[in-house]
Amino acid sequence: MSAADAFVADGLSLSFGGLKAVSGFSLRLGAGELKGLIGPNGAGKTTVFNLITGVYAPDAGTMAIGGDSLLGLVPHDITRRGIARTFQNIRLFRDLTVLENVLISFHMRIGYGYVSALMRLPSFYRVERENRDKAMALLALMGIEDRASTAARNLCYGDQRRLEIVRALATDPKVLLLDEPAAGLNSSEKVQLMKTVAEIRSRFKVAILLIDHDMKLIMGICERITVLDHGEIIAEGAPRQIQEDPKVVEAYLGVS
Repeated sequence: MSAADAFVADGLSLSFGGLKAVSGFSLRLGAGELKGLIGPNGAGKTTVFNLITGVYAPDAGTMAIGGDSLLGLVPHDITRRGIARTFQNIRLFRDLTVLENVLISFHMRIGYGYVSALMRLPSFYRVERENRDKAMALLALMGIEDRASTAARNLCYGDQRRLEIVRALATDPKVLLLDEPAAGLNSSEKVQLMKTVAEIRSRFKVAILLIDHDMKLIMGICERITVLDHGEIIAEGAPRQIQEDPKVVEAYLGVS
C-alpha cells in the first residue's frame, strides 16, 4: 500500500452457504480518487460495500485504510477509522429534523467529555455551536439548509438522498461509499448530483467509490471503473475502455 492510497482491499471473498457472493475482490482507492463500481443486478456490488463497512466479515482477504487493517472491526469502528457510506434503501431517523439527523453523525467525533456534557461547561456549548455551524454548512452544500427544521420523513425523495450524503460527510470520512445515490432522481437532479459529487471530492479531498445503474452518471464523473459479474471482477479501466470491453457487453446484454 503506497502513501497515496486511502483504501486498499485485496482478495476479499464471501460465501453464503455454498453460494459465492464475492470472490477475490481487490481494489485500490487513491486519496481523492473517484471510482465507479458497476455490474448487473445481483453482481455483488452492495455485498462489497457491506464487506468494506464491516456489515459482513470476509471469509478471506484483507482491507486497510491508511495502512491500518480493518479486519475484525464492527461498522461503527470502521466509520471512526474514516469510511462512511450511504445506502441503496434510505436509512434516516425519520421522526427527527434534518438538522438533528446530521448532528447525530457528529457525535462520533464529539469534542467534549462526559463531565462537560453533564455540567454544561463552556466547552460543551462551544462544541455544540461548532457542530451546528458545520451541519448547516453541509446542508447548504447540498441545497437543503432551508429545510433544517423539517422532519426527515417530510422531505421529498431527492432531498432524503441528499440528507443521507450530508450525514455521511458529517463523520469526516477519508473514504465515501455512495450506493446508488441517483436512484429515484429525475434528469436535472442527476446532473446536479454529478456536480455535487465532484465538488465533494474537490472540497473534502475524500476518496469516493460510487455504485449506480445510471451509466451516463458513472461514465461522466468516474476516472476509473471496476465491473463485477457474479461476484468476480471482469473488467477494470477508464470509462471508454469499459464501454468497449466485450466481457462487460456480454454481462449486461447477455451477448458476446
